[in-house]
Amino acid sequence: MIDPETPLSRRTTLKGIAIGGMGLLAGGTTAASARGASDVQLQTVMKSNDEWFAQRAWSVSANKVLTPQAGPGLSVTCLAKSIHCPQSAADIAAIIRSVPASTPIACVCGGHESSNAALVADGNAVVLDLIGLKSIDFHRADGERLVTIGSGVVFRELVEAVSAQGGALPVGTGPGVGVAGYVTNGGLSSYFSRRLGLLGQRAMKMTVVTAAGEVRTITPADDLFNAMLGAGSALAVVVDITLRLADASVIKGAEQRVFGFENREQAVRFARESMRFMRERIIPNESVSLEIVVTGTKAIVATTVFYDTFNGDPAAFVKPLEELAASMKLPELARAHWSSWYEAAAALWPVIAGQKGNPLATLYHCAGTTGAPSDGVIDFVSDTIVGKAPLDEAPLSIVEIRSLGGAAQSGTPVPSGNCRHAFFVDLVTLYDTQSKDAEGRRAIVDRTNAVVDQARKVPGLGVDFSGTHSQPDDVGRSAKASDILGSAEMATMVQAIKHRVDPDNRFRFHPFAKFIA
Repeated sequence: MIDPETPLSRRTTLKGIAIGGMGLLAGGTTAASARGASDVQLQTVMKSNDEWFAQRAWSVSANKVLTPQAGPGLSVTCLAKSIHCPQSAADIAAIIRSVPASTPIACVCGGHESSNAALVADGNAVVLDLIGLKSIDFHRADGERLVTIGSGVVFRELVEAVSAQGGALPVGTGPGVGVAGYVTNGGLSSYFSRRLGLLGQRAMKMTVVTAAGEVRTITPADDLFNAMLGAGSALAVVVDITLRLADASVIKGAEQRVFGFENREQAVRFARESMRFMRERIIPNESVSLEIVVTGTKAIVATTVFYDTFNGDPAAFVKPLEELAASMKLPELARAHWSSWYEAAAALWPVIAGQKGNPLATLYHCAGTTGAPSDGVIDFVSDTIVGKAPLDEAPLSIVEIRSLGGAAQSGTPVPSGNCRHAFFVDLVTLYDTQSKDAEGRRAIVDRTNAVVDQARKVPGLGVDFSGTHSQPDDVGRSAKASDILGSAEMATMVQAIKHRVDPDNRFRFHPFAKFIA
């Protein structure tokens, strides 16, 4: 496991925003059965919008803290006229049907969406905080091991429960990330997706509530089900999702090495050579995956995961990465061997939990190729993304270079660019706004945008095609629907379903609802 003193942050808890706001309401409602019903009884919780936002948002979009007055503790909060914490599908349906049909609805699962679209909402909106839907139920059907999870479940809870059952899933690394939001936005796992696919590719059933307040159970036979795997809360409110479990034995083990570097040139060189290793030894070999992370705290983390189909010696397999670091005189800061799915899935929890900001500002961007990266792509990623990302100005930032493809690419397509790519790089720009003035915040955003704009000019390199690793509130540079949803055909399909199931665009606070409304 990585030393917790070596920061490697994906997402960070937001604390310390305190501005006056409106009230938070909690569930217990099952009665209303018609639009405009006035007999919905909700228990009022003594918590302001700002207190709720501070607890539920893991970060704020760096685009939202650019103005001089948008400093620590200022500006970013929930604007909704009411916030509800339903405890059941009936509660959700009752709330939706109790307000006018013109009332927009926002849904919050884990609170990690990069643009804070649902967390902020607007002054006319009703927010459904799904944190109370915590059920995890294991069962079997047609010879498959299944788990049905409520939409308030986060990855720490799911991983602990699945591990106790001897199972495995292609989970994300953030312990507080909402599972339902990850599933319904094409979420990937750099450690496990080459063997197990995207998490959404393992979905078997959902319970949802529509914009009309109708509770429905949907399966892959329903076109709404398939659209939900990329457009999620733009189409309906997820109550629960049933996922197909794999056995924990599909993960043979993992090797992690952490190296230090002193200057950016060293990071660039290591990234270039390790990507060549990835192209030659990893991408053609679906029995293994590799993630290289370059951090703003001057660490390089190389994690290699071996699947049940791997034949060979894991320690010998990663020897070239050790030799590369030794040839560059990079110190080895830590090494770890993991022998189980659980150890790999939980490895970064202490690190992520130890990061703090007041508030944390983030930008998420990605780039990738559908096949092995060319020399030109490798040079661009190393020279420009690793070489010019604002890792010094925003030292909590990271560049993640991942092998993907495998089962994610060969499995049933879902409406996500993530399942189209074999090589995936994400730039997570992350800093504590308390440490930056307005000029410093602007400089970080401008430098990040410059890297992304240059990436769009590289032949064969896709940019911001991921629903989980893009910045939807970027003005004038956000991705296209066909990129985020995987193809023009998928985008057209999702748009048609959106118009059918939510003609009034009540679910407008999905980060990419602007593409399909």
